[in-house]
Amino acid sequence: METNPPTQKFLSSPRWLAILLPTLLFIFALGIRLFDLTDPPNDFYLVRQYRSMLIARSMYYQHLASAPAWQREVAIAQRQGESLIEPPIMETLAALTYRLTGEQWWVGRIYASLFWVLGGLAILLLAREMAFYEGGLVALAFYLFVHFGIIAGRAIQPDPLMVCLTAWALFALYRWEVRRTWSMTVWAGVLTGLAILIKSVAVFPLFGAAAGLVLARGAFKRTLQEKQVWCVAALTAIPTILFYIYGIFIVGTLGGQFALRFFPAMLLDPSFYARWIEIAISIVELWPLLITLLGVFLFRTRVQRGMAIGIWLGYVVYGLTFPYYFTTHDYYHLPLILIVSIGLLPAADLLLHQLAVQSKSWVWRLGFIGILFLGVGIKMWDARVALVRVDYRHEIAYWQQLGDEIGHSTKVIELSGDYGVRLAYFGWIDNSEWPQLQDTRLRQLAGTSQPDFATTFAEETAGKDVFVVTSLSEWDNQKDLKQYVTTHYPLSGEGDGYLIFDLRHPLPAP
Repeated sequence: METNPPTQKFLSSPRWLAILLPTLLFIFALGIRLFDLTDPPNDFYLVRQYRSMLIARSMYYQHLASAPAWQREVAIAQRQGESLIEPPIMETLAALTYRLTGEQWWVGRIYASLFWVLGGLAILLLAREMAFYEGGLVALAFYLFVHFGIIAGRAIQPDPLMVCLTAWALFALYRWEVRRTWSMTVWAGVLTGLAILIKSVAVFPLFGAAAGLVLARGAFKRTLQEKQVWCVAALTAIPTILFYIYGIFIVGTLGGQFALRFFPAMLLDPSFYARWIEIAISIVELWPLLITLLGVFLFRTRVQRGMAIGIWLGYVVYGLTFPYYFTTHDYYHLPLILIVSIGLLPAADLLLHQLAVQSKSWVWRLGFIGILFLGVGIKMWDARVALVRVDYRHEIAYWQQLGDEIGHSTKVIELSGDYGVRLAYFGWIDNSEWPQLQDTRLRQLAGTSQPDFATTFAEETAGKDVFVVTSLSEWDNQKDLKQYVTTHYPLSGEGDGYLIFDLRHPLPAP
């Protein structure tokens, strides 16, 4: 049974204050994410972001009759070179918007920012559903303004939409559990299924939350006989099952995403867990993390505690399933921001309840609101400093000129530090990538054997016209590659930060 929430209201009364404060937070959160809007996305996992940009552009140019034929051909070929990972929902939205705005890559940044902020509304509604009226505003402020969330929450990749839908799915699951109506059954299943469809890793916190909610009711055997439980499970599973059938058996490329993912040997290495904790603290900071863990005991009902524990267990299983990427790609931890935000609800609500009991004076309210927005302002300023620290706009002309020099119809293999995405996007080159050292090490970690160098080189460069080097540091580190290419192929072009070798006219054998 739900317990009666405290009656004292600190920030949710009068009504205009309860509306004004979250509205300001939403406006500020969207504003900081749209700051420096047109600066290329080189500051945060640019490979993942440019991949989405290339797919969106391909969708747009495929039906753009006014574009030169060579541009349509390159754009379509670039998309064909990208394997299927998730449904291209974000990319489709951007491509449709291009029809109104023309190709503006930063449209994807706007959508990502909107989705992240929209996820905050679900947190606020969940707080109200749990009767944590006061704590909801603090949890919302954390979700919207934690530094990593500001930077990652504007990234042109599926993750902001995944986090948004995960937040809405958690709200729907909780509302379904406490009300058990058929309308909420459908909403809970649909939203949970959509979140997992957008990015399958959402299954970990959502399955944990759903399991915690259901098990908290007790009578496990009777629960399994309930039609609503099976309806939620079916609606959740069907979209992802259909997508995987399509990706594996029809398109045929999705199955490759399971390769080089699971490294169980890492689970025996203590440094893995140390690194995991270090990354978690860097993302959500130490005190919010500790308060959230302690806050599990502050939730008022068994159902709430079951949900909170389930989400945490889901996050732990998530990390144990993908240990390598959990310690090399910190955006894999983005659901942690959502988990900590929800975990802050009872502690923040308890604090504000105590303030309300201690004094009903407006001075106390204004003081707390001032401190809250001071913290928000500091986080916004820190994010602004990070965003303007480096301006990447000058790179656009560099990659455009290099693309013109190479020739847009030239078949290119590139050694780069970005998997060739900037040359592909701004230079309009349909290129493939020579493996970086980190890729070789990953295969070695997985126990994959490699053929001899000459065989590998012949396979990778088959049908290519030129070998382009745009990462001189990687070039110097791959000594076998450097020696082989320089002794077998002529240098046909070089400039600031790049080398071009002609694969069509090998040097005479020594």
